[in-house]
Amino acid sequence: MKKIVSLIAVVIIFLSCDDRDDNLTSPNIRIANKTNIEFNLVEVIADSLFYENVVADGFSSYLAYDEAFEAMPFTIEADSADFSFIPDNLDFDPLPIGLYTYEISITEEGEIELIFKVD
Repeated sequence: MKKIVSLIAVVIIFLSCDDRDDNLTSPNIRIANKTNIEFNLVEVIADSLFYENVVADGFSSYLAYDEAFEAMPFTIEADSADFSFIPDNLDFDPLPIGLYTYEISITEEGEIELIFKVD
């Protein structure tokens, strides 16, 4: 009897689990702040989406985009300064449905460095 109950519990747990990307309908992007300053606001210009209060060395929540790319123009408002990023080369192939991260760091000269990651 205990084996049957255990087997049923395992089957229920297995069937109730789903990946975080199972229910997506569009590309979702989050911000990884790889600096020592808090980003008060990050605005991705293409869709006018806003990430608020991305702590130093932290992550934002994912936001869904109608159409997203590996690099898109954005601005950052921080307490100490404002920064702008415009990609050097624009990739016109939209991202498929999935989870992605823009890893953002800022050089000593105030230049934004963006690393695109597939989650």
